[in-house]
Amino acid sequence: MKTVDETKAGGGDPELAPAETQAANYRMEEVVRRTSLTPRAIRYYEEMGLLAPSGRTAGGFRLFTEAEIAQLLRIKELQTVLGISLAEIKETLDADAVRAEIREAYQQATDPATRLGLLDQAIALVQSQMRIVDERTARLAKLDRELQERLARLRARREQVLQEDASRRAPSLEGVGEVR
Repeated sequence: MKTVDETKAGGGDPELAPAETQAANYRMEEVVRRTSLTPRAIRYYEEMGLLAPSGRTAGGFRLFTEAEIAQLLRIKELQTVLGISLAEIKETLDADAVRAEIREAYQQATDPATRLGLLDQAIALVQSQMRIVDERTARLAKLDRELQERLARLRARREQVLQEDASRRAPSLEGVGEVR
């Protein structure tokens, strides 16, 4: 098994790293530090099937690889940036895993027809992921429109109250200039 320093020295994208560099394991404390997630959140993601730590120490502590840390960071990004549900995150991560398998098969394929079929599969997967983002974007756009309309109504109401108050406070000009 590689040490942590040997894995870090490999650099690059953990998804593209050779399997042997994926063997370095990190304990929960290091994962928490690197991801800013709580241990409880990480355990919850594991329970939800979003993550499967690669191993445990002799004492039963979870161990994580660079790829698993990258996956945790992806989960965090999907939640915070897009605000998508854990079910949608699971769907996205599953599609990512299938896309990685397709990428590997594509790299090994030499037949153009096979490569085209694999590319079509990858395109379909990315389109399914885009649908999740598009649905979220549409819901956010609808919410934005509703809030803009609410804000416009509140501002109009405020202006109305100001006008009514100004009319009430203005001295009455009735009878001014009349001759008796």
